[in-house]
Amino acid sequence: MDDYSFKQLLDRLGLSWQGYARVRKGAKKRISRHMQELGLQTMKDYLHALDNPEILNQVELLMGVSISSFFRDRYLWRILGEEILPGIIRKNHEIIYAWSAGCALGQEVYSFAMLWDMLKSRFARIPQLQLQATDRNPDYLERAGAGVYSRSSLKGLQDDIIKTYFHELPEKSNYRVVDYLKKDIVWRVHDLMRQTSPAGKFQIIFLRNSLLTYYKEENRTPAFLNVADSLDEGGFLFIGRREKLPYPIQTLSSFKDCSYIFQRRTS
Repeated sequence: MDDYSFKQLLDRLGLSWQGYARVRKGAKKRISRHMQELGLQTMKDYLHALDNPEILNQVELLMGVSISSFFRDRYLWRILGEEILPGIIRKNHEIIYAWSAGCALGQEVYSFAMLWDMLKSRFARIPQLQLQATDRNPDYLERAGAGVYSRSSLKGLQDDIIKTYFHELPEKSNYRVVDYLKKDIVWRVHDLMRQTSPAGKFQIIFLRNSLLTYYKEENRTPAFLNVADSLDEGGFLFIGRREKLPYPIQTLSSFKDCSYIFQRRTS
């Protein structure tokens, strides 16, 4: 598939050419395979087939990107563990709500759950955690909920973290997340572009390397505002290191002048 044909598809789906720059090769392969399965030879025929809602849904799922890693962006996790979460814990004594939007295969979700568990030794009492993990791809969520990862997926994790939070499986050198780490996680199918945010206000929202990367600006802005409105006063929003807000949001201020960590102003 040439770039022109792929760009036609991106335009039809409201997706960003720049956003797919690093993952274009894999996406093209998936789409080419799908065209063959449907017996379609040209992009014109494929775009016409998208009038079928079932085929459109299949294509949108194929365009999903699941690339991630545990504790991706070490600076973010250090600031989160040393400054942000301790402050939130001191202010919220009963329950803390967190949301990983576009969680893909769950590495970010489990990273947060590990960090939360590590913090328990630093506080005499820690609030209950409810961690919502959402993605539009049910296959991703099923795999994330199982919590099974290859040894290569754990690259960069310290040995003590692996020993504490993973069980080594006998087959294929895989590792499974320990069960107690899953107890506060709610996995749920959710489409950021078409559905309102989960009910309630969140003290922590992760919106990293998903909506603000892969969608065209005119399409992602309403969805982003929907997410931002779900942030509690004083709560924190995390986007990808290379991402930018659609435009300056008066209710959000950068945390310590970091371009991808934002705090919602209090009234």
